[in-house]
Amino acid sequence: RTLALVVVALALVATGCAGDDESETSATTEWASDFCTSTLAWSDELERIGEDVSDLTSLSSDTIRDAGEEARTATETYVDEIRGLGGPDTDSGQAVEDSLDALADEVEDEMAEIDDALEDMSGLAGITNAAREVASSAAAMFTALGQALETIEEADVDGEIDAAFDEAEACDEITRSR
Repeated sequence: RTLALVVVALALVATGCAGDDESETSATTEWASDFCTSTLAWSDELERIGEDVSDLTSLSSDTIRDAGEEARTATETYVDEIRGLGGPDTDSGQAVEDSLDALADEVEDEMAEIDDALEDMSGLAGITNAAREVASSAAAMFTALGQALETIEEADVDGEIDAAFDEAEACDEITRSR
């Protein structure tokens, strides 16, 4: 289920990533490349973690806690990176930055939910409940990513960001996932 959400979210990014324009790299293209690189690294790591804990019969409190810590590390890195990106230098740059800030806030809130579930984990029922919370929060994170991408697309009235995604090689993997 999480993988499906990742594919849907990445497909939303791919809306503007299918071009082969070979123009000089602009600051907006570099921004798109950094965004795609960060987003793919984070989603790949969360997908890997999800696969590691997908078999509930082999889970223990230690494996869930380890997975939670790995997710926290990946998520903190992603939040730092997207907050550091800011918005591209376009007419819609401020709207994009606001969208990324909202995404970062939502991802941090969901990570706090995971932390709470892991802290409250006790016994077999606690492991199962924590695993469910992790899955639910991961799904919510990817939903927030999808919403941020929609906002970015809607804000890009001049098509500058769309063109940057076309030009950014780092977005090629996203294009293939469409």
